[in-house]
Amino acid sequence: MEGLDCSGKKTITRLVEDLLRQQGFQPQTVIGPLIGGALGRLDARLANLTGPVPRGSARDLLRRGLYVTEPVIDRMARRPLGTPVIKVSTHFRAWARAELEDDHRMARLYSATSSAHVRFAGATLLHTDFPVRLKRHRADAEAGRTAKDAARRFFGPDRDAFARWHNALDRLMTAHVPHVLRLDSTTTDTAELATRIALHATTCWERGQ
Repeated sequence: MEGLDCSGKKTITRLVEDLLRQQGFQPQTVIGPLIGGALGRLDARLANLTGPVPRGSARDLLRRGLYVTEPVIDRMARRPLGTPVIKVSTHFRAWARAELEDDHRMARLYSATSSAHVRFAGATLLHTDFPVRLKRHRADAEAGRTAKDAARRFFGPDRDAFARWHNALDRLMTAHVPHVLRLDSTTTDTAELATRIALHATTCWERGQ
């Protein structure tokens, strides 16, 4: 389940989980590395840094190094056989951003290790218009559901960068995931989206067995 910030990934995934359970599946939802444990907690802390991290600093290098090795570690992580896993957010987002920011070293490392990356049977890519994503962020901030700074998360010298980020994300997923479902989550009812995604998920699961 992929998309830019506040595109509805977590909300819709909860509905998809319920639908899959009604069909007899026992899905697991994972945010961060599939291997979990201490590595998963570290990934979450690094991903949710709210202050600026100087480029080239020890913390920046640690974060980028972890992002690049995560899909390789995911490939090696053992999962119970017969258990479908829904991964919310993937390494493709960081890879696309590295390309967007001209971080050639990080992008080249992703490309060089791509044959060892975790394999997905399918994926859903959500698109949500910028004003709607910003409105959702503000609602989350007011409710205390996020501490992320809107100025760093949504604003910058070039707002069109978000469109380019989404397009790069789409291109990478198309190249590395066999079946990508693209949906607009700007105004479409979440229950309707979840129904379509659950059908897509079961179809991809059956193809992969």
